[in-house]
Amino acid sequence: MFNLAEILTLLIGCLLALVFIDGVRRAIRIRRSKLKVDLIDTSATDISDFEEEWQAFDKLEEESESQADNLEEEIDISPNTVLNIIHLHDDTGSVFSESSLSKALVFYNYTFEEKGFFTVLDSENSPAFSIINGKNPGLFSESVASNDIALVLDPKNLSNPVEAFELFVEVSQSLQETFQCNILDEDRNFMTKQMIEHMKHQFHEHQRQFLASAS
Repeated sequence: MFNLAEILTLLIGCLLALVFIDGVRRAIRIRRSKLKVDLIDTSATDISDFEEEWQAFDKLEEESESQADNLEEEIDISPNTVLNIIHLHDDTGSVFSESSLSKALVFYNYTFEEKGFFTVLDSENSPAFSIINGKNPGLFSESVASNDIALVLDPKNLSNPVEAFELFVEVSQSLQETFQCNILDEDRNFMTKQMIEHMKHQFHEHQRQFLASAS
């Protein structure tokens, strides 16, 4: 039989064990509750972040569409905005300069603009087309030469579009012969006589459509 001291010792031991077990259970319960809260908070944050990103994307998409609409309104895509471009390219070196081009254009009516490019004039002294440096920023100066130039004809506001285009082709061929260089289209493909005739046809068709739309 247990004496009183042993019985008290057992009771105290049982009580301590129960207290310890209860403490462990409480700790586990608190930890689970905290983990659950953390998961909920994290999930809510992710959802909130996603919603904010999606709203920002929608806003950006709406702004892009709005800008595209405004751009279409600002840019006139009618036939009279089509540029005609002929490139001249020399593989041997930078043969094109303000001086060399001025000499090559001696039999034509032209001006050298202060900004650094040539404007070829028609028989009425009206601008027909421009000759620019084919390399950025597209300008010439006394110290700047290039192996590439571009003849650019803008059909808008020409006093005599047909004469301007004929002069455009004539000058490009004259410069090609003078400098013995390559004559290229706007995509820098080699131009043949057939391609030049095709360009002429496109230009005249463009003018016909423009006159028809203006009347």
